[in-house]
Amino acid sequence: MIRRTIVSGVAVAAIAIAGVAGCSSEDSDVATTTTTTSEPGPLDAAATSIRATASAAVDAALEATRDAVNAAISATPIQFEPDSSELNPISNVTLTAIAVALETNDADIKIEAYADMSDEDAAQQLADERADSVASALEAQGIDKDRISTEGTANPGGDVDVDQADITVGEN
Repeated sequence: MIRRTIVSGVAVAAIAIAGVAGCSSEDSDVATTTTTTSEPGPLDAAATSIRATASAAVDAALEATRDAVNAAISATPIQFEPDSSELNPISNVTLTAIAVALETNDADIKIEAYADMSDEDAAQQLADERADSVASALEAQGIDKDRISTEGTANPGGDVDVDQADITVGEN
């Protein structure tokens, strides 16, 4: 009984929305009526449930993409030839796996690349070129450049492998 009421309510709402969508601004003879209720009805509960389910599905898809990208980078890091922005040939395999994972959604990514040189300006330029090189490789695999941000870091210090790039999914 409740299911029939919800289905009927959804059908009525769909018809009402279709009717409103079919009206143009030139229809000045059409009156608009807005009805509000103080208590949530079965449609409100259904809409809330649908929104929660959709949100959970989007979050799960994003997490799966993150996991796939991290697994690809762990298995075969994105690496550069020493003192160059040229990608190591095996890195193309990793970038292909990353591109496949990114095709499942429209999450943004951030590419971080590094360089370590005594000349700070030269190191920054190389780090930027390395990040751009990874971005270009992903764009060539069909990833929209509007989804990609890049950051190069000169002389990062610490435990950073300066001949590798990192990719972060969805936290830009």
